[in-house]
Amino acid sequence: MIKLFKPAILHEVGGREHNEDAVYPSKPQENNKIFLVCDGVGGQKKGEVASSLICKYFPDYFKQKDAAHIGNDFLEEGLRYVEGLLHTYINEYPECSGMASTLTILLLLPDSNKVVFGWVGDSRIYHIRDGAVLYQTKDHSEVQSLIDMGEISQEEAASHPRKNVITRAVNGRREARLDQKIIETIEPNDFFLLCTDGILEHLGAKEIKDWFKESATPEAIKTLVYENAKGRTKDNFSMYLLKVKEIQTLGYKHKLQSVLKKLGI
Repeated sequence: MIKLFKPAILHEVGGREHNEDAVYPSKPQENNKIFLVCDGVGGQKKGEVASSLICKYFPDYFKQKDAAHIGNDFLEEGLRYVEGLLHTYINEYPECSGMASTLTILLLLPDSNKVVFGWVGDSRIYHIRDGAVLYQTKDHSEVQSLIDMGEISQEEAASHPRKNVITRAVNGRREARLDQKIIETIEPNDFFLLCTDGILEHLGAKEIKDWFKESATPEAIKTLVYENAKGRTKDNFSMYLLKVKEIQTLGYKHKLQSVLKKLGI
């Protein structure tokens, strides 16, 4: 069982007139098992509606599921559930027919020492250990496609005129393809960062190496990220920062109960 320190959260308007980002939960909770950070697609109608509804519907789906039935297909099934509700919402409110959002979601698997996360678009999730990035999600964006084809470098992508154009989004009109990763090797003091691209404007490899030290607290890093982005980021900027407190080994009795429950005994 993974236990967390109190998570840190940012949900800032930044350089925009209003905030199209959404996060879940709205207030940090140590015992929460599911976390989301979404970015309403700029230039689309009602992007803030799409992001906020995703952050409402996905946790609702999680609450409906028994822990014994949460498997590797949970996020894919959950996204189909969310898209169905978005489709219904659009039918009721046609003015929202153009809405769309990125999605990052992280789930602490019940009765497990595993973390699973999924993403759609260019919001990211990082797994960081003492300043070293062990894993980061790959953006669904035009510039990432150009990088993959060898047309541009990572450095050129930062200033590319189409750097904010994404190739996947959740919109409720057609099924979005969700990428997924399961992290099984987790240690105390590991960090998981979910963030929108507004955070990434001023958070690079150097900042991660310098700030995400094993001894750092989520609140201390939050302050550094905020001060670095404040007044400099043109976009909204939002994040959830989780730090692993301890990995609890399930006792024999608890393990047996979990197995029996999954077997329906």
